[in-house]
Amino acid sequence: MAIVCGFLSMSTANACDKALNEDSLQACSQDPDWLVRYAASLNVKKRYTEAADLLEGVLMQYPEAGGAVEQYNRALAGIDSQNGAYPKIQPVQPSVPPQQQWQISTGLQIRSGYSDNLNQAPSQPSIQLTLPSGPVAVELQPQFRKQAGFGIESQLTANVMRTMADRLHWQVTGEFFNRQTEYGGYADYQGTNLLTSLMQNDDDGRETGGAIRLSALRYGGDVYLYTGQLMLRHTGKKWGYCKPQIGGDFLWQRQDGRPLLDSRYAGLMTGVVCDTKAGLYSAAISAGWDWATSQRPGGDQRRGKLELTGVWFTDVMIKDSFVKAYANVLQSNDTQAYSPWLSNGATKYISRVGLGLDYDWPLGVVADNWRGVASVKWQNQSSNISLFEMNTLEGWLGVRIAW
Repeated sequence: MAIVCGFLSMSTANACDKALNEDSLQACSQDPDWLVRYAASLNVKKRYTEAADLLEGVLMQYPEAGGAVEQYNRALAGIDSQNGAYPKIQPVQPSVPPQQQWQISTGLQIRSGYSDNLNQAPSQPSIQLTLPSGPVAVELQPQFRKQAGFGIESQLTANVMRTMADRLHWQVTGEFFNRQTEYGGYADYQGTNLLTSLMQNDDDGRETGGAIRLSALRYGGDVYLYTGQLMLRHTGKKWGYCKPQIGGDFLWQRQDGRPLLDSRYAGLMTGVVCDTKAGLYSAAISAGWDWATSQRPGGDQRRGKLELTGVWFTDVMIKDSFVKAYANVLQSNDTQAYSPWLSNGATKYISRVGLGLDYDWPLGVVADNWRGVASVKWQNQSSNISLFEMNTLEGWLGVRIAW
């Protein structure tokens, strides 16, 4: 049973690692130019309050958006001229050179929702061990079975941006997140992310940059997962409606007290981002190798991932609202047999498919800096070892406040 619990911890750590990494690379995998240009058009039309509301959301979701801060300050200046005063993120001081100006934004998101698998547990309540004496079915302990129910999530974010030189931008983003459920244990988690990035924008539209992210995740009551990541990206000139993108990712992972789960990853990515009249679209494919630091069951892993994203404005529903849809496919293959006790020593593979839909809209009836957020996500993970099969469906509804 101790070995089974070890297998379960490995499965849960992988799921929490995904939850930790999920969505941590949006500034690199999506192009927010369309959102910024739309806000610029609102400024041209002197719809300054709407532009400011939209750009607050952009700065929260896409902190590396080129031109977002400039358009945001332009919107605030327009509000100043119309209403007399408005609290700017960073007032423009004529006596201060541009490279010494700082822009600071903060935000809080709170949402509640339901999931049919809060702890991302295996699909089946039991697993089959292939012992020398024959197969034996083992029931999972209650805390390792699927736990369906409601939860509350909160996320506090702070973002600091500075122009270091002409078209060279430095940013630091800090984030603290928390989830509480009725179950506790592996269904709850707390964590923090710290991201610093440097981006160079060229006159012809090309962008080159890098980012370093440090993360810590606490789950299962007293289990800690630490990661460090280096991301390098280059976006080329626009061809028609689209820009090509290439990059590299390097990831280090360590789990406190469980060295068997420690690993290092290196991989390459390529993709395309397209800004069309019908919407913003992006596609990215990545592949790499994950080295086991110690004697991890299954040894090293080969990994590949496909990500597709679309963003559409939905003014026909609510002005300045938008919908984001995404799909991703992950494939992971071990290089050694995972365990003789599982599927007769098979070499494990995992295939994971995820689909999601987000809706974001202004809550002007409450306050200018409030926005509603709603999301639905489905995920299915299949494997030749039943311990690693998992599926979940969840929905969340909440608010985001920027200041």
